[in-house]
Amino acid sequence: MYGRLNVNVALNRPTFMSSTFYDANYGGYFPSSRAVDGNNDPVSYQVDNSCVHSHSEINPWWAVDLGSALAVVGVLFTNRADESWGNVNSIV
Repeated sequence: MYGRLNVNVALNRPTFMSSTFYDANYGGYFPSSRAVDGNNDPVSYQVDNSCVHSHSEINPWWAVDLGSALAVVGVLFTNRADESWGNVNSIV
């Protein structure tokens, strides 16, 4: 099998999520595209708003269009490093 290791195939690809949270204190909206912007600093959301956030809802979801069918063998999630780190409590 041919493939590439450690390549972010989701980088800057189209994204979608169930809802988009808005907070005027932190720069407005937290759109789904920020999840694939290449910034994985867990504290940077305070500086450049690089995180996604949905409304508090039942079964929120997030998706990325990779552009073609790929065999993905791993996914790396980076959670934020503030008091809200527990928001991601179930990833399937």
